[in-house]
Amino acid sequence: MTTCRSSTPAPWALQGALLIGVLSVSSAAILIKLTPAPPAAVAFWRLALTVIITVPWFVARRGWTELQVGDGWGLFFSGVLLALHFFTWIWSLSLIPVAVSTALVSTHPIMVAMYHRWVEHRRLSRSLRWGGFLALAGLFVMIAAQGIHPQELGGMVLAVAGAAFAAGYLLTGQSLRRHVSTTTYSTLVYFTSAIILGSGQGLLTGSLGPLTVHVFVLYVLMAVIPTLGGHTLFNWMLRYTPAATVSLALLGEIAGATILAWLILRQTPPLATLCGVAAITAGLGVVIVRPDPASGTTRHDDTPSGV
Repeated sequence: MTTCRSSTPAPWALQGALLIGVLSVSSAAILIKLTPAPPAAVAFWRLALTVIITVPWFVARRGWTELQVGDGWGLFFSGVLLALHFFTWIWSLSLIPVAVSTALVSTHPIMVAMYHRWVEHRRLSRSLRWGGFLALAGLFVMIAAQGIHPQELGGMVLAVAGAAFAAGYLLTGQSLRRHVSTTTYSTLVYFTSAIILGSGQGLLTGSLGPLTVHVFVLYVLMAVIPTLGGHTLFNWMLRYTPAATVSLALLGEIAGATILAWLILRQTPPLATLCGVAAITAGLGVVIVRPDPASGTTRHDDTPSGV
């Protein structure tokens, strides 16, 4: 078992982790758009390569010794939710612009906050409420600027479904991360998701390709930058920070992905979209400057072990 301590990382460490994580996940949509492969194949290789990288640390730390009775079902459920999140979101990226898809899939903070407020009857902090208000205002401005076209409705529905699965993934992960380390949690959940996605893609098409050198390099970049540098870092933060705060911080991906899509994919956003990005960035700033650690939650020593 991981040794427990009463201390939590310094505020500057949590703020820095939030910023690095947001910058890392912002590259995901661009790398996916540049990859000529089916959604399930893209998600499979992204997670499978990440598992290959994390397994040595998992084995070295004997990660299986951290697990308690009943954790298997929680890890499996997290893996299913993550697989569904990646599949629906990546599929939506093939149907609608990056800015719109990323904005819609990032509505998971609303769902997480609703769960905390209505199911757990938890009072949200002032910084989280103000940050959420600014971010959601910007989100609605972006969606209004894009408009809803019939041919894009399916992509929007898929993106919202991806948001719902992401909310469930974050909430499930926070419960498990109270006693399971980042390396153990990430390795087992990513492995479960990769098996689900690979099996589904294999049964439907009989192939996990195409797998050219160009495509493989893109998969490696997805594994290293947005997955390890983004999702795995957020998994680490779930031990010290409420899921609602982590979920809201992920809204920064909208601004980052929009700017990268503009520069790399030549998807020029309208002025209203840029105003929405500015509001979302302001909301993110409120959350980063005043992080809201969980009260009454036992903290543990959980170094990322180089992952």
